[in-house]
Parts: sequence; C-alpha cells; structure tokens
Amino acid sequence: MAAPPGYPYAAVPMPYMPAVLVKPETVSGIRTYQIGLVLDIVFGLFALIIGLSAVSVSLSDPNAGLSLAAMIGAAACGLMIVFVINFIVSLMSVMKMHQGADEYGPEHAKYASRGVLFKWAGTALSTMAVVLVVYLLLFGTFQIATGGQVQPTAFVPLLVTIFWTAGVTCKGQMYRHMVRALQPPEVRFRADLASILIPCLGLAGIAVVGFATIRLVALLQNPSLIGPGEAAQITQILIGGTFLPPGFALVGYILFLSVYLRTSDRLSRGLAQVHSTMPMMQMWPAYGPPAPAATLAQSPPVSPLPTTPLPPAPPTDGARCPQCGQPMRPEAVFCMNCGARART
Repeated sequence: MAAPPGYPYAAVPMPYMPAVLVKPETVSGIRTYQIGLVLDIVFGLFALIIGLSAVSVSLSDPNAGLSLAAMIGAAACGLMIVFVINFIVSLMSVMKMHQGADEYGPEHAKYASRGVLFKWAGTALSTMAVVLVVYLLLFGTFQIATGGQVQPTAFVPLLVTIFWTAGVTCKGQMYRHMVRALQPPEVRFRADLASILIPCLGLAGIAVVGFATIRLVALLQNPSLIGPGEAAQITQILIGGTFLPPGFALVGYILFLSVYLRTSDRLSRGLAQVHSTMPMMQMWPAYGPPAPAATLAQSPPVSPLPTTPLPPAPPTDGARCPQCGQPMRPEAVFCMNCGARART
C-alpha cells in the first residue's frame, strides 16, 4: 500500500482495508513460516550430520558398514517425522499467505502467488526424494551390490539427490518470494544470497553422489576389481550422500530466518502505526457519550408527568351480588368479583 507524500510512516508497509481492522493473514503466515524455518534448520542439521558422518566413516573404516547402516536408518526415521511436521506447518503458512495475498497491494500479491507455486513444486520434489530414500533404506541397499552386475537401483541415490536439490531450491525461492515486497530493503541481498547458496551447495552433494555412482558402476562391471567390503563402502557413501543437499541448505535457512524475523517486526510496527492513527470507534453508536458529573448536578429537576384521571365507575342502581355483596351492573349475569350467577 503506497503512502501519500509526506506521510510520516512511509517506511513500513500498510495493509489495505479490511485487513487493517483485524490481524492480517499475511502477518500470521509470516510468523508461522518462522516456525517452519526452525523445523527446516533442525531437519537440515540432522541431515548434514548423517551425510557427513556416512561419507567420512565409510572412507575411514570400510568395515563399519553394518553399524553405519543402522545409524542412518534410525536417524532417517526421525527425519521423516520432522519432515511430516514441517509439511503440516508449511501448509498452514502457505494457506494464510494465499488468503491474505491482497492485503498489502498488487506487488505483494504477485510475489506471493509465485511463492505458492514454488511451495507446491518443492513439496512434490521433496516428497519423491523422501519416498526413494525410504525405499533405499528398506530394500535398495541389498539390490545395489547384488548379483555382480549393474542394477537400476544403483542410480536411485543419484536420482534422490537431484530430486532433493530441486526440492530445496524451490523451497528457497518460496521463502524469497513470500516476503519479497514486504522485507526491509537492507536485507534483500541476504534473501537473494540464501536463494543462490541453496542450489549451489546442493550441486556439491550431487557431485559427491555422482562420483560414487560412477565408481560403483565401474566396480560392478568388473567384479574382479571389487575388494572385500568395497561395494558396501561405496553403497553407504551413496545413501549417506543423498542427505547432503538438505543438509547444505541449512546455511540458506539460517539466512532466511533472519530475514523473516526482520520482516515480521517491520509489519508489526506498520500495523501498530496504522491502528494508532485510526479514530476511536464507539462500541454503541446509537448512544451519545456520557455527560460529565458537573452537568448532571446542574441540570434542573424533571417535572412529573401529568396524571390522567380514571373514568367514573359505571352506575349500579343498587344491584349487588347475592353471594359476595359487591356492586354490579343491573344487566350483568355473572358477578365480576366472585363469578357467581346473579340472575337467570
């Protein structure tokens, strides 16, 4: 929302009506995205530990294949739980941002729509990567180095790494576009840098897994070159290397978290300034403000309302009820006091 020239609060975004009357969905969505970024950081940290540990341990101790596989499997189960929780939080965030896309003008609506597209693309790619990782952990390890020949499963780790790199790249673009029109100008470079670092570091993971894949294929094509435990060692490098792209994305997520914190603070200040300039609304507009006590004390007394005299009682001509003795009309059949029959 563009502020008029000379407006004292032109440095912060102002929400459009009616979002200004209540808490805008955009502000709630950005704060929910902060929780999602924290979960992404946790996921990336554990993925980085798994990936680097698998590569380093496999290279230093070829006989640690079984224990390393158990460690990767146990850690991957925890990562899947974090992935599901993060998916739910991210879905809530993108729904709020989509509902409030028009709260801060057409420029923000344009960038928010792009962010929603990147969200769904990244979710689809990351989900495919997670499914393939689970397949590798359950069945693929035994099929890669079985039979002394090249199995199609040998190329699955490389495919997983490519999917995961594309998924975190789309997620970085989602984080970049969702606050593109709202973030402080001084942190725009930080958001751009984070969106570039995520795919570049993911390419490093693809390079590691690709080199291990080429080495494994060469060994499987020449079984005589395979030393004791060498195929299992390369297999563990392949499986551990698939966790490198989301692990390396940790750097970008930390940068994005700082951007979202600054953006959330900026929007909160803008919303508070808008509310401070709005006139006080009457809760009951049909009633005027209460009069001061001094005015009430000086007001003249109110004269009593004039009373209307009652109509005279109807003539009775001496007729009375034979049972209770109350006067009654001569033409009345029943007494109005006790209900007794006066005449037949």
